[in-house]
Amino acid sequence: MLILAMRFLVLSCLFFYIYAYYLKHKKSQYKLKSTNKVPPMWKLVSAPLKEQARQWFIKRALLKGIDWEKLSDYYKLPANMEQLKELKNKIENKTICYPDYFLQPFHGYDDGNMNWQAAQENEAAALSMCANYWKGVSAIDSERWVRNNVTMNIKKYISNSEDNRNIENILDVGCSGGISTEYIKRGFPSAGNIYGLDLSPYFVSVGAFRSKEQKTNINYIHENAESTSFSDNSFDLIICNFLFHEVPPNATMTILNEMYRLLQPNGILAIVDLDPEIIRGDAILSQFRRWAFEVTEPHIYNYYKSNMTNSLFKQGFYNVIKQQNDPINSIWIGKKGDSCIVDCNDPNCNDASCIGICE
Repeated sequence: MLILAMRFLVLSCLFFYIYAYYLKHKKSQYKLKSTNKVPPMWKLVSAPLKEQARQWFIKRALLKGIDWEKLSDYYKLPANMEQLKELKNKIENKTICYPDYFLQPFHGYDDGNMNWQAAQENEAAALSMCANYWKGVSAIDSERWVRNNVTMNIKKYISNSEDNRNIENILDVGCSGGISTEYIKRGFPSAGNIYGLDLSPYFVSVGAFRSKEQKTNINYIHENAESTSFSDNSFDLIICNFLFHEVPPNATMTILNEMYRLLQPNGILAIVDLDPEIIRGDAILSQFRRWAFEVTEPHIYNYYKSNMTNSLFKQGFYNVIKQQNDPINSIWIGKKGDSCIVDCNDPNCNDASCIGICE
């Protein structure tokens, strides 16, 4: 017991020392240039503390009634693991050259999203993400609200559009283990073709496994969203789910450009993600929860500075709106168009759909 107490004391001291150092230098992270590099300060702070942060998230999930072990162990059953490995062997694009920004220790895993454990725990983690959004609401109901709000906001945008287009082909970018894609399938039951795309072969394998079990007929693709194999004008609707807070600025613009290419004329792009204006404030997240979140997200400091509305306009999208989806996240929706490529330094930026973006 004495040894355990001493170990706890040493770890506690180490934590408070590093965290104090982190707070002291935190402001300097906001001065980083918009590159794809991970802040050196983040690497220093994250290395010794990421596992503690991950365990904190798991304990929080358990307190909210999420059976983390049961949900994760299902994917570890020998018969299921055999299927997962077969699916990975079938789906994995072995020619992919992974960008360095992706090969970071996301979410407390040393290998980030490139391992079975992260993929096996994805279902539990997805539930945990929404667990504290509303007081007195179960984790399952919270997740349903978050996901169904996405569908509702997109459908509302479509119904308010002049063309009120029919949605036949949908792409879910950053689909992870397929949770978001399944909600899209239920939200747009008449869509003929739904694809889930992710850069992790482990996650898309889990998505394909779930699709096979549930007979959802969702197609999962292992590709880099910066450059996909789909033809021009392939999709009526593209949804990016919780992707861009895990992507640095330069890659973000490259992905948006690729999404533009993939959409049909007047096709719709919807981006669901953390709202920088909310999470960088102090009203929602406690200081400790913020720490636990930030030490597991290598690109979060640049994301705090981002303006997704502005980025969408710059890539040629029009009729861009931003709508709060839930207490933490917002949804940005816009249409592919050639008439509103915005240069905020151009004094002649007078297009009605662009008003306000250069202010």
